[in-house]
Amino acid sequence: MFFMKFETKGLAHYSYMIGDSHDIAVIDPMRDVEIYMHEARKAGMRIKYIFETHRNEDFIVGSMELAEKTGATIYISDHEDLGHVYGERIQEGFQLDIGKIIVKAIHTPGHTLGHMSYAVYEEGIEKAYMVFTGDCLFMGDLGRTDFYGEENLEKMTGLLYESVFEKLLPMGDHVLLCPAHGAGSACGDTMAERPYSSFGYEKATNKLLQVRSKEVFIEKFARMRIKPRYFERMEVLNVKGADFVRNEVVLNTLTVDEVAAMKDEILLIDARTKEGYIGGHIPGSIYLPKGNITAFLGSIYLPDVKIAFVIDGQMGEMEEIYWYCRRMGFDNIAGYLPDGIEMWQETGHEVDQLATISAKAYKEMPKGDDFILLDIRDYNEMENRDPDKNKVSIPLKSLYGSLEKLDQDKTLYVLCGSGNRATTAAAYLKVKGYDTVVITGGVKMYRNLE
Repeated sequence: MFFMKFETKGLAHYSYMIGDSHDIAVIDPMRDVEIYMHEARKAGMRIKYIFETHRNEDFIVGSMELAEKTGATIYISDHEDLGHVYGERIQEGFQLDIGKIIVKAIHTPGHTLGHMSYAVYEEGIEKAYMVFTGDCLFMGDLGRTDFYGEENLEKMTGLLYESVFEKLLPMGDHVLLCPAHGAGSACGDTMAERPYSSFGYEKATNKLLQVRSKEVFIEKFARMRIKPRYFERMEVLNVKGADFVRNEVVLNTLTVDEVAAMKDEILLIDARTKEGYIGGHIPGSIYLPKGNITAFLGSIYLPDVKIAFVIDGQMGEMEEIYWYCRRMGFDNIAGYLPDGIEMWQETGHEVDQLATISAKAYKEMPKGDDFILLDIRDYNEMENRDPDKNKVSIPLKSLYGSLEKLDQDKTLYVLCGSGNRATTAAAYLKVKGYDTVVITGGVKMYRNLE
């Protein structure tokens, strides 16, 4: 048996290759597909099949391009008509023999109505060996059930219960779990950081599985979650098809004059350090480091925005950022300015700075009613001992749609866990005309002052 697991960095997306004899199947391929073809060549095998577990919302799937390059057949669910322009539609019970392994389709709705899981069996053995569970069952978590609106929340959560508790888990504690996402993905809240798991281990450790009935499960799990802005665009591209990327890095080096001429018409992202951005940045630019791009770029902006980057000159890191963006559908990338701030200042341009205050100084300062404490953490991060005077809570992922809650005549003190996300939020709001101050050290420092 041939088996490989791939992690798409940033998105925490898992895809897989499995095969036997001369043939390989790829499950939920990422957009830049050369890596699968490379590994197949190394193994002396051919990619002949592609399975999609569901229509993905957080990344562009690479099925169409991989099929074009290899001649592979794409299999998608026939349990929901989403308008796909590609793929052979299959239903529960579909079976495919690949050498001495057998892949069987299981309809596991809940995350989506058409969601499919794929069980792998070895020839002559009745018990499943592993299951590709997509966004149904994760390590430490379960797939969200709110994509069909609050009016369908109870129904979809009930379907997820049936899929997990009545279809998957009864297959046996020994079954290896192969989900489509890991820790850090926008598709879950409590995913564990362990790289591998089994159905039995999840039954013993996954807190969401510690329920005695469907009714209790629905009561505990059915809730609406924040939906990043770019998800809707991904939903369209993953049924209509996105442009092929052909694994080419199209990334131009920009001059200061070019950036100066276009900066008021594009999204200029400063991907340097937080301290570097606070100390001096190109006016109008937004702070968004590599580690936060996949989490927040698509939550704040729409994928059709034209982007340029300011970096410290690390080209390897810029290429990583490039693929982070392309995998999320942010294709309109003008280029990047290397050694950006140095070059910007050397040519006579002014830099801007972001106002800050330490958590200690914030705690000690006199507090009237002439300011707002903007807490941009997720709600599950908050504790009673955190500051709450004049507080407005808006998670960064939904900030773009909640500006009406903020008084533009008051100073906004922006708070997060350590100051990283707060710097992004403060930069975004400053461009919108707000007077912002970042609380450096965040609640981590604030709590340690007790």
